[in-house]
Amino acid sequence: MPRSPKTGVRPEKKEKNRTRFTVGGDRINYPGEVATPTADMLVAKLLFNSVVSTKGARFMTMDISNFYLMTPLDIPEYIRMKLADIPQEVIDKYNLQDKATPDGSIHIVANKGMYGLPQSRILANKLLKQHLSANGYEEQPHTPGLSRHKTKAICFTLVVDDLGIKYGN
Repeated sequence: MPRSPKTGVRPEKKEKNRTRFTVGGDRINYPGEVATPTADMLVAKLLFNSVVSTKGARFMTMDISNFYLMTPLDIPEYIRMKLADIPQEVIDKYNLQDKATPDGSIHIVANKGMYGLPQSRILANKLLKQHLSANGYEEQPHTPGLSRHKTKAICFTLVVDDLGIKYGN
């Protein structure tokens, strides 16, 4: 959809102006495991093939980036940011000038997942598996990234923060 300057930056969204920033993950030394198993291309292709070859099967996708971004961290991370990199409107609204260090920096505590934090992936993946398991879903033991419901005709692949879901009935 083309964006019109008259109606805002993101006219199709309720929240028209949004800023997200990433953490320099290359500067973080997280003590635990950070790798997560996700579906590879072959698993996704097999799921697509299964959808088109199964009578009555349907397919949908879901983006779970907000789940990923809102996962609680097990250990908080601390971020230093220069006031010069923050819009004056935000500095004024949150009274950041009074909270700045003599070198013009503020310190931010991150308690939830953010882009760039290496541990965000594994923590979100573990929490997602807990939610899914409690609702009858289980990851297939020999196919990372492929999960099925124990009794319903539902299976899905997980790639980063996107689900490809096959369902029926």
